[in-house]
Amino acid sequence: MTFSLLLVALIIGHLLADFYWQPMSWVNDRNTRHFKANKLYFHVLVHGVTSALIITVWEYTFGWQQLSSVLIATASIMVSHYFIDIAKSYSNKGVVPFLLDQIAHILVIIALSIWLTDNSSFMTAINNMLTDPKILWVVCGYLIILSPCAVFIRMMLERLTSNFSSTGSLPLAGQSIGMLERVLMLSFILLDQFAGLGFLLAAKSVFRFGDLSASKDKKLTEYVMLGTLLSVSVTLFVGLAINYLIS
Repeated sequence: MTFSLLLVALIIGHLLADFYWQPMSWVNDRNTRHFKANKLYFHVLVHGVTSALIITVWEYTFGWQQLSSVLIATASIMVSHYFIDIAKSYSNKGVVPFLLDQIAHILVIIALSIWLTDNSSFMTAINNMLTDPKILWVVCGYLIILSPCAVFIRMMLERLTSNFSSTGSLPLAGQSIGMLERVLMLSFILLDQFAGLGFLLAAKSVFRFGDLSASKDKKLTEYVMLGTLLSVSVTLFVGLAINYLIS
């Protein structure tokens, strides 16, 4: 309980300081001037003050009331945030550096939360989760419907729609849309929310209706229908199989 409380409080503090209390001018200054950017130090200070307030309240309410723990944890967050943001400022500013940046910050917060709460049961919970067949079957299902399923559908479509070219579309757009679609469908199936599955298919049909009705190419309509039905069929099979295995 105390671990989860401290963890979520620190994550909320991180989100506020990183996204709501950091103007774009500070981000641009950091990306341009890197470690020479004055705004970077202001940003780190905002994180430090926010974290210090949260840790102090937690420490003197649920913890061991040690000021040294507050200072060490706050300093760790500030120093780690400084170096992580400096590393990000030299990146290409894409999605991957953004995700790695946020993951690194969250990992620091998790480590400090474990240290401050002395939560020995945390590793036990992680071990139980990693050895739980139900969780592993769910992870296996999501892995199946992503890349392996995309390869299978592409091979089937190439076999059934030879000499067809989907020109005018973004590279890998169909594959990316299909992956997101299958992730949502599998989630609905595992949650036993088949109404959400119907809503997703209806929404996709509405968005694609204009393209298909305006198109003179019958092959395009058949291609989209085949891809959708294959994606739904495979995801349904995987989802129902996993529900059976974990029940």
